[in-house]
Amino acid sequence: MIKKCFLSIALLAIMASCSKDTELVEVVGGNLSIEFDNVMGNQDFALDRPFDVNGKKYSFESFRYWVSNIRLQKQNGEWIEIPNSYYLIEETKDIAIQDGAYTYPARKREQIDLNNLPLDTYTAIEFGIGVDSELNDNLSITAGELSAMTGMTNISWMWHTSYIFSSLKGMAEDGTTKVLKIETGLNDSFRKVRIDLKSPVNLGGTTTSKIELKSDVLSLLQSFDSWEVPVVGAQQQDQMKAISDNFSNKFFTLK
Repeated sequence: MIKKCFLSIALLAIMASCSKDTELVEVVGGNLSIEFDNVMGNQDFALDRPFDVNGKKYSFESFRYWVSNIRLQKQNGEWIEIPNSYYLIEETKDIAIQDGAYTYPARKREQIDLNNLPLDTYTAIEFGIGVDSELNDNLSITAGELSAMTGMTNISWMWHTSYIFSSLKGMAEDGTTKVLKIETGLNDSFRKVRIDLKSPVNLGGTTTSKIELKSDVLSLLQSFDSWEVPVVGAQQQDQMKAISDNFSNKFFTLK
């Protein structure tokens, strides 16, 4: 009887030890940071800093765009989707919202952190610029960081009607001064971007992996003659299409 008790106690101790060890080494998921380093050609992008663009001086007070619908491609070709992935990349001063009733504080955000991703090796990333039509047409649906209170919505009369996908505001000078306000936001402006990684990203352990992208504002200004057409909105559909296409084809490159 005493031997049986000894055996039972020993077995329980071993099982408890194994269970404890397993919990200590268990890894739930991997962490990935995506950096969007805004630049102006070969210079770092910054607010209130003059840049030469085709012999004219441009300076900016804000630059903002939505990154959405993020997907990662595994080495075997399978894609995984990141749910509720709507993130606002921005560099902006304080923004008055609803005629100054609220203030959206100045912010610089160039990084997205994704946590608890499936542990695997990834070879490509895909994401949208803007907001897909389902959520763009219905602001009552909430997901990720989408909110009318960011100041990134179009206003018709007193109603917020849809999201602004990208916004670049500032001044252009060449003897005379022009106000620069370049925006995209129609459903037709939504674009997908695919980046094939130079080296596969392996998610595992406790370290955070990183994908680093350069985002070139100059490529957007060169989408059309931004001096002749400094204001782009719903009425300038050709210019809006050119900007959207450049977001998809030229704006992002791997660092």
